[in-house]
Amino acid sequence: MQQGIILSVDYHDRVCVIRWLDPRSRKEMVFTEVPTSAEALSDFVDQARRAAGRRRVVWIQESTTGWARVKDLLGDRVDFQLANVVQMPQPPKARRRKTDKTDTARIQREYLNGRLPLAYQPPAWWRRVRRLVSFRENLVARRTALRNWINRYLAHETWFDRTGLWTTTGQQQLQALLKRLPAQDTFIITQKLEELKQLKEQLGATIKQLLAVFQECPEAQRLDAIPGINVVSAVSIVARIGPVQRFSSVDCLIAYAGLAPGIHESDQTRRDGHIGGGGTDRHLRHYLIEATTWAQKAPRYSAAYGRVRRRKGSKVARLVVARMLLRSIYKMIKEGVEFKAEPTAAVAAAGS
Repeated sequence: MQQGIILSVDYHDRVCVIRWLDPRSRKEMVFTEVPTSAEALSDFVDQARRAAGRRRVVWIQESTTGWARVKDLLGDRVDFQLANVVQMPQPPKARRRKTDKTDTARIQREYLNGRLPLAYQPPAWWRRVRRLVSFRENLVARRTALRNWINRYLAHETWFDRTGLWTTTGQQQLQALLKRLPAQDTFIITQKLEELKQLKEQLGATIKQLLAVFQECPEAQRLDAIPGINVVSAVSIVARIGPVQRFSSVDCLIAYAGLAPGIHESDQTRRDGHIGGGGTDRHLRHYLIEATTWAQKAPRYSAAYGRVRRRKGSKVARLVVARMLLRSIYKMIKEGVEFKAEPTAAVAAAGS
């Protein structure tokens, strides 16, 4: 099929900028006032389809908010492409002007040159589960922030013993202390404690939702057998990874989790740098590193952990176990195999 109409879109909540290109006639137009509504976008695509005839219509959009509903709206009427603008090459600094017209021109140019980096398009089920996982993570972060505030206040303004502060006994002692504090401080801490109570109820309800997801997700059920991974973290890890087929190799998944060390190499010298970096999932890395507290004791990983800890310390050893753990997870999800606690020759070699 011949190259059809190419629509490069800079998407906004109210108005879209769409660059129209017909490679056959070399006709190019820029529409700067296309309303962001279902009717307007559908009419625009129908117009492009009539102009294309039997040729296809390519819709290229940035990986920003709104792509999911636009993709569902347009369906198979277009060849939908989601551009990863973060990975697109930057023009020279002197020409680095940021406008909607230049953005659509960059997208179009990279597509025509065959170098347009594409973003992953998670299906609806994965998007829903990931939103649920992110909601729980947000609740935990808010709870931690509130607890830290109260802890810092007590350390700064009182001699209150904060050991076991969040146990039942610690909370009873805190309530007794509140009666002796200034009225303004008592009011603030009481409000924060009330918010903590509400967060606890929300967390409980959210975990019930995650348990329901766990029952219908065989991948999460397999991960639950790994030491250090419970039901909640199993669902969270699966949601953060998404369909494992989007990673061409386990090394790509390790890099996505931010567990691949940076490399500084020059001539005959080589030095490993920091882990992480842009484009990595820090939440996925957090789940894996937290799991190593228990996973390092499993026969599959204990030998590698002990060997690396003696040479480089416990922090680096936990990173090595986290990478080994992710290799196991990759194979379990991709091939549908169960977790084996005993190491194999390949696992022993990977940890050496």
